[in-house]
Amino acid sequence: MQKIVVIYQAAVPVGHRVEVVWYQRVTGGLFGESRQDRPHEPVITDLDTGIVYLSDRLLITPGFKRPKEPFDVSEGLSSESREVRRLRGVVRACRVITIRSFADVELQTELTVAPEG
Repeated sequence: MQKIVVIYQAAVPVGHRVEVVWYQRVTGGLFGESRQDRPHEPVITDLDTGIVYLSDRLLITPGFKRPKEPFDVSEGLSSESREVRRLRGVVRACRVITIRSFADVELQTELTVAPEG
């Protein structure tokens, strides 16, 4: 079993097959490439329903979110995204947790996945 913790909502039903793909953001700079791991923001695809769960950080966006307005995001991943790891398996447990702090509310999901093969 593998426990995956993500910092967004991904309510995948128990028993569903999933594919989880982790990426790095690779950007060029004056002194070479910069690599930024996103260990808690993989792309999770529910293979039984086709629903994809992900963070905006892997997409192309205008960079800021206006209050009470939809956020414009690209259909595909940013060209800066490089796959580093892939897992397929069956969800054995799922918890979606609401975390309350002073003025913010954040979401976190814990998936327990039994890897295939």
